[in-house]
Amino acid sequence: MLKLTDLRKTTRHSRKDGMRVIYPRFLRDASLAPRIEMAVRYMERMLGQPRRALDDEVIVQLFGDHKVARCLVACLGAHYRHRPRALAEVLSAEDVARLAAQSIASASELRLWLFRRVNRVLAGFAGRDERAAFMAEAERDLGMEAGKLDELITLDAPEHAILVRIGARPSAEDVITRYNYAVAAAVLAQSPQVRVNLSRALSASDAEWVYELAARTGVTIDLGGRELVLHGRQDALESWTRHGAKLARLLSLLLMCGLPARSGEALVASPRGGELLFRLDGETLGFLGATTSPQLDLAALCEHLDRMEQFIGQVAALRRAGALDGWALRRVHEPMVAGGQLAPTLCQFVRGDERVALLPLATGDAHARLSSLAQVVPALGVDDDTLVAGGDANSPVYLLRYDNRDEMRSLPGLLSQTIAATVGHHDALEIEAVCDEAATAGVLTELALAHRLGCAEEALAGRLTEPAARAACQRRGLEYVEGFGLCTREMLSRVRHAASEMRELRENPQVGNAWMMRTLGRRLREVTGTHEGIECLIAWLGAA
Repeated sequence: MLKLTDLRKTTRHSRKDGMRVIYPRFLRDASLAPRIEMAVRYMERMLGQPRRALDDEVIVQLFGDHKVARCLVACLGAHYRHRPRALAEVLSAEDVARLAAQSIASASELRLWLFRRVNRVLAGFAGRDERAAFMAEAERDLGMEAGKLDELITLDAPEHAILVRIGARPSAEDVITRYNYAVAAAVLAQSPQVRVNLSRALSASDAEWVYELAARTGVTIDLGGRELVLHGRQDALESWTRHGAKLARLLSLLLMCGLPARSGEALVASPRGGELLFRLDGETLGFLGATTSPQLDLAALCEHLDRMEQFIGQVAALRRAGALDGWALRRVHEPMVAGGQLAPTLCQFVRGDERVALLPLATGDAHARLSSLAQVVPALGVDDDTLVAGGDANSPVYLLRYDNRDEMRSLPGLLSQTIAATVGHHDALEIEAVCDEAATAGVLTELALAHRLGCAEEALAGRLTEPAARAACQRRGLEYVEGFGLCTREMLSRVRHAASEMRELRENPQVGNAWMMRTLGRRLREVTGTHEGIECLIAWLGAA
C-alpha cells in the first residue's frame, strides 16, 4: 500500500468545515494514457535486465513529477518484479548436473558449500593472499571455468535480480485504475473515522450482512439510518495504516456489492499532527469500486468468506502432501484490476511469475462475468453448485467447487489450464491488433512487430507461422517478408512494380551494380515509407 507522504496532494483551509481539506492527485486526464504506454514500453524493454539497469528517472521525465512517478512504479509492481537468476540460466546442463551431484541447486547452497570447504581447508578464513588459490582449487573441483565462481556466489544479490513480467502486458487503462484506487486507499488507511452517506436506508437483512462482513474483515462500524461510519484503529506503534488497509478493503467490498453510497468524508491523521478532511464524492467512490450494477450480493460474499478458511485448509493439506505442483496460496487485500474495472478477490495462487486470482461468484451471472475477466487476467471462479467447466479460446472460464475433493486434487492442472487459456486469448488479441495495424498502414516493419508482440525479432517467424496468426494474415491479405516485416498484397504488388522498372537498368552494361542497388533501395523506401530492412526486401524480390 502507498504511503500518505508519497502521494502528490494539496491541502486547503475550508471556512465551511473549519479544517484543512486534502486533495490527492488522481489521474483523470485521458491524455496521460500515451505517457503510461511509454512507461510500459520502457518496462518491456528492460525485461531480462538486472535491477541496477532500471532507471526510475526515465519515468520521472515522462510525468515531470517524482511523487506521481514513484506511485506509478509501485502500481506497475503488480505486473513486474525483480527475481534472482537460477544457476541453470547461466550454466550449461552439464555444469548444473555436476553442482547437483554436490547437493548445490542455488547460489546460497553454493556459498554454504564454500563456507564448509574454507572451514575444512583454511580454518574458517580465506584472506587476501589465500583467496585466489582457494577459489581456483574450488573451481577445479567443481569442473568450472576460471573466474566463474565469483559470479555464481553473488547471483542472487538484489542488484543482479532481473526484471520479469507477471501475467500479460498491462494496459494504460488498468494502470490508471490501479493508481486511482491505490491513492484513495492510501488516504483512507490513515483515517480514524470514515462517514459514508447513503442514498437510502438499508433493509434489516442487508444491514445484518454489512455487520457480518465488517466482523469478518476486523473493522468496527456503526450503521444507522442513512449513514455508515467506519472506525480506524492505531497499532502499538501509533500507526493507522495496518488496520487502515482493512478499512479501505471493507469499504471497497461494500461498494462493489452495491452499497448505495452517495457521498462521504473521512478524517485523516496528518503525518505532521492534527487531522485533515478528505471528501468522498461520487468520482472518488467510483475509484474505490462503486458501480450501478453490483458484482456480488453481501450474503454471497459473506458465505464465500466463511468457507474460505475451510478451503485454505484443504489447499494447505494438498501442499503438505506435495500435490500442488509448486503453487502457493496468498491472501490479498486489494481487488483485482481487469479491463479498467475492479473485481473482488478472495485470494491468489502464486507460482514463480504466474498468478491466478480466485474470485467469489454468484450463481446467476457467474459464467458471463468471469468470462470477460479471464480474457484479461488469469482468474479462477469458485462456487458451491458449479462443476468444472472447460475453457476455450473465446471463453477461457474455469470454475471450482469448495467441497469437491476430486476437483481439489485437480487444482494444479486447473490453474495451469486457466493461465494457458488466458495467455492464448491474449496472444490471439495481440495478433489481431497487429494484423489490423499492418492492413491499415500497408507495412509493419519487423522491429515494430517485435515491440507489439513483445518478443525478439528472431522469434517473429515462429509467432507468425502459428495457426491463429496465419489465419489472421490470410483474412487481411497479409504476407510476412522475413527481415522486413508484415505487408499487404497491394503493397507487395507496388514493390514488384517498382522492381520491374529497374529491369532496363539491369540490362544496361554502363550501369554498375552498386548504383543500381542504391537506386532500387531509394525507390523501395519511397514506396514502402520505411528504410528498415530494405536489404531483406531486395533479397526477397530476388528470391521471388
